[in-house]
Amino acid sequence: MDMRLSNAKEYDDLVKPIVIATKIISIWPLDRESGKKAIILRNCHTAAMFFMVLSMSVATTTDVINTIDDLDEATECALICTAFYLCILRLTVYSLHRKDMLYIVETMQSDWVSASYDDVLILREKCIFTFRLAKYFISTVAITILLFICAPFVEGIIHGTNARVLPFRGYFFVNHTISPIFEIVYTYNVVSGCFSATTIAGATGFNLVVVMHGSAKFAILQRRLRAIKGTEKTAEADLAACIKSHQDAIAFADALERVINILALGQFVISTGLVCFAGFQITSMMEDRGRLMKYTAFLNSAILELFLFSFSGNVLIEESEAVGFAAYGSDWYGSNLGQTLQMIIMRCRLPCQITAAKFYSMSLESFATVLSTSFSYLTVLQATNEE
Repeated sequence: MDMRLSNAKEYDDLVKPIVIATKIISIWPLDRESGKKAIILRNCHTAAMFFMVLSMSVATTTDVINTIDDLDEATECALICTAFYLCILRLTVYSLHRKDMLYIVETMQSDWVSASYDDVLILREKCIFTFRLAKYFISTVAITILLFICAPFVEGIIHGTNARVLPFRGYFFVNHTISPIFEIVYTYNVVSGCFSATTIAGATGFNLVVVMHGSAKFAILQRRLRAIKGTEKTAEADLAACIKSHQDAIAFADALERVINILALGQFVISTGLVCFAGFQITSMMEDRGRLMKYTAFLNSAILELFLFSFSGNVLIEESEAVGFAAYGSDWYGSNLGQTLQMIIMRCRLPCQITAAKFYSMSLESFATVLSTSFSYLTVLQATNEE
């Protein structure tokens, strides 16, 4: 009992930053015992999030259209615009998969609380760094959004002007430079931007830890398979338990695939534009310290976010494939376990993976492809701007 309590406390401490970030944007699933009041409040919260992010998306899209003749201004608007559209995609996907989200969260907690000593060691090895990495990413997004909010003031100090500039570009169909309209639009602009940034931080952190937890489930299964001794009386029972664990791990990975696959497609496609536009802003605004500072931070967060998606997906593929090698490496000689282990090995030839809407898998190879495409587009933009 003491070990279960210790495991539960350790898990709660590790997942706390992600819980806070995802609760702010209303995607962390409610408990099964939650009453109607909590459900109504969550739905109202989600609706408010959708309205604010969608309205900012419309404003930034309109601004792109209005500045289409100026490539520098248009790419800056397009950068903000694509980030807001990605937030809409995240909110939509998580809202439609709340049942799977609840299953994923409950499974993670159950695995940590009920884990044996050996299993906890593997969970710690696979997941603790991941939780810290998610916490670091949340911090980088917080710093980036702070830079965006402070950038208008920094630019005003550098250029010695009192121009009323909003942190996030957009066309709001009114003259927002006069009071009190400026104060109202500015507050709305900042709150919407903070919600958008929290969506990026919370969703990416959540995706990272759940996919890595899925890979840890396969790593635990590998240890159990290697521990099987064909000459022992309990060998068949142990193998049956491993098969059940394998089925549970596959079911968990399938739930992740259902939740993340459309989001992964949007993430990879939109990230191509984000990296391209952010890189263009950095190269074209070298003299503007305010913009250089905030878009450098933005580019860093965008590349890190894409890497986290790809890295976790790559580990899941490797660990699910390695189950077959662990099955072959078990002590099955001289027993009747060979045929059953052969079936496990055959199943592992089709590894579990997170795909981008079934088009391609989330892996480090995909990460390299997206970066290569982004910098190719960046080169085209620079050549167009020079002409």
